[in-house]
Amino acid sequence: MQCRMKLDDLAATFHALGFPCNGEQEHPARNLVLAARSGVTAAVGDDEFLTDCISWELRLIEDNRMRRGLVPFYTVPGLGVRFAFGYWPPGGTPGPHEHTAWTITAVCRNELEVLTYDREESYRRQELVPKNRFQAPAGKVGFIYEPCIHAPRNTSRDWSLTLHVTSPRDGERLGDYEKPLPALNFRSRPTEVGDHHPYTSVIAARQRQSCVHQLARILALMDVPQAPHLLAKCMGLASSATRRLIDQMTQRSHPGDAPESHWLLAYTHKDLVLSHRHEGDMVALDVETSNGPLEEFVISDVACEAIAFVTRESIFDVRELPGNFSAEERAAIAEALEETGLFTRVPQ
Repeated sequence: MQCRMKLDDLAATFHALGFPCNGEQEHPARNLVLAARSGVTAAVGDDEFLTDCISWELRLIEDNRMRRGLVPFYTVPGLGVRFAFGYWPPGGTPGPHEHTAWTITAVCRNELEVLTYDREESYRRQELVPKNRFQAPAGKVGFIYEPCIHAPRNTSRDWSLTLHVTSPRDGERLGDYEKPLPALNFRSRPTEVGDHHPYTSVIAARQRQSCVHQLARILALMDVPQAPHLLAKCMGLASSATRRLIDQMTQRSHPGDAPESHWLLAYTHKDLVLSHRHEGDMVALDVETSNGPLEEFVISDVACEAIAFVTRESIFDVRELPGNFSAEERAAIAEALEETGLFTRVPQ
């Protein structure tokens, strides 16, 4: 009988190998990181391990906090070793960035391409100097030991999922070069919004929708005991479009089924300020952010009454959307509004 690995088992491996305790200054020896990578390689090939990680990730998603970079869903007690998922849309990349301590990265689903740079020459010239290019298919597990600059990218047409196991000291400034490297200030999509502004909740809702959608796709194809329970949890966190996808993938409904029309939407944050305006034969839905109004949604002005309605009603039944629409059209408008992150489905 195959021995199934859990997250706790992999965490115990780091303890057994003698990794430094959190707060200690020394780094683990290279052979220890290689041994840990072997453990990660064995783990990511086991769907029961992956579902265990997903269960922790869903607890993190339930907090509805905006993500900046990799957010650990689990930290090994006493060691500070961090576990986090990375979600990569087609073309997605964090840009060139530097790791200053050991890391182990596994591609769980789909693939990535990784560019590395000559760190010493890059700092000397004050520009990125390419070094190597690697293809990382599903199941590939790589590691960094010495400080490294790299730029992963999803060059495929589908989303990729990665598992990142990182040192608690990764990210510490080393100070071995006097001048910072300007190219490392790259940010793919900067977010200028205060953490306490209501619009932050909108960004967090979009991130939640995206993460849950990808996790649900993965879970629906797994044949392990935990998958149905975790899919049910996804249903409670998912947007209406993802709920329908789960139903279709688990054969609880069929592609031709009409979307449900009796459900409630509410402002993602009670203090959101929405407005609408005409643009030719279209109507736009705007939201106030810390940087002023931002256009979030544009639709034909046949839906003008419906868009004006949602700027006034902080919670509403989808059937109440005004206009000469069928039940299916109302549901389609509501789903589009929900996908903006401005509105969240209310549990019933």
